[in-house]
Amino acid sequence: MELLGYLENWGPSIKWWDENFPGHCMMGCFKESELLGIMKSYTSLNYGFSFFTKNPDPDQVGCGTEGAEGPCPEWDGENIYLAKSSKQDSIAINSGTTIDKPTSSIVGISEVVRMGRMHPDGPKRVKIVLGGWSDYARLASAANGVKAAKLYGKFVAQTFADGVDIDMEHLTPYNKMGEEWEGLISFITQLRIELDGVAKNWASNAKAKKASMQSTYDSLESWKKTNVKQYYQTNLNYLDEVIANPVPYLEISWTTRFNAFLPADNVWNYLTADSIVPTENYESDNEGLQLWPRAGEFIDTINIMAYDAGGIGINMETVLKNFVAISGDPKIAGKINIGFEPGEQAAGGVWEGLEADLKFAKFAVDNGYGGAMVWAANPSPVQAPTGATLCPQTAAALVPVLNPQYAWGAGSWTKCTSSGWWPGVMEEVAV
Repeated sequence: MELLGYLENWGPSIKWWDENFPGHCMMGCFKESELLGIMKSYTSLNYGFSFFTKNPDPDQVGCGTEGAEGPCPEWDGENIYLAKSSKQDSIAINSGTTIDKPTSSIVGISEVVRMGRMHPDGPKRVKIVLGGWSDYARLASAANGVKAAKLYGKFVAQTFADGVDIDMEHLTPYNKMGEEWEGLISFITQLRIELDGVAKNWASNAKAKKASMQSTYDSLESWKKTNVKQYYQTNLNYLDEVIANPVPYLEISWTTRFNAFLPADNVWNYLTADSIVPTENYESDNEGLQLWPRAGEFIDTINIMAYDAGGIGINMETVLKNFVAISGDPKIAGKINIGFEPGEQAAGGVWEGLEADLKFAKFAVDNGYGGAMVWAANPSPVQAPTGATLCPQTAAALVPVLNPQYAWGAGSWTKCTSSGWWPGVMEEVAV
């Protein structure tokens, strides 16, 4: 069983400048001790978000010119972004990024991956998230899907992340503007090839990364070495363990909505008995049928967003059953995490409450599903003051229900200090 949390790379747990990190955390780095606390209950984390779009807009609600709709441009085919393209160092990775000169995005994500593996309570898996809906620029073609997959393979290779999460749960509107399903299917198919290649070169990449970091450290003046010692010595030691440990399984996960698989004769079968029945179907109904027959074999985990739906009540047990019955895949159940969003929700959604979440999680355990997902592991107390308290409380309450375990074997990792660093690093000398 898995307990997955989404990490928001914004808010008070992020620092936006640090002279002692390569790239100075211009795209944000987690405050080390706070991140360890955020990670505590989870067996895996998804780091969100990276983008195709040059202008992510969380208020965008679709494609067009009315209200909060946006232009939904085609991806430029060159860059993966971690912020608006107008911001300095916003490009996370492109064809010119090398392991010797990492972007600030790669440095920040690599540190989350490292602290996941070195967590004092035992290792956590960490994947990179490709978002999303409002934050989306269209792939528009199978050729772009292949190009994007190659870049995400490189992204994983240079951060040593555990894979990629594809958070695209509203593709139907974009498909009206281009071949969006063709793009996504080719992306997933090629990504599996790329990740398998990354796995084959895992140790050699880690050796190259260590050699580059050692060379950089050795070239520094003595006073600067003292200032950056924690970062460099910790990472040099950690990379030794990356080299020595078995290669982790590099995962592809897909985050979708509760209506991805529905019976044709009753698309509202998941509504609770006391729920209203909407007058119009959701445009995204049955999106899973577009994807699963052609790319499902390459998807290791499905995270179901059973939230952000105002005015309706969702029976999550029925949602889980729909995914199994309508997909026609007898192996799909073990891949599925049911998703919860305690506290504030978008689109007028209302949290069903802790008791209901624990009940649905117990149903997942008893019926062979994969686990549970929480959005988010670290909600901002400014944007989501209730969720900032309820999300960690809910995650902690889910642990004894799920008894979650690290997936695919953890290897052997030194546990970091409560400050996030290698034990005794200040007494050691980098050589």
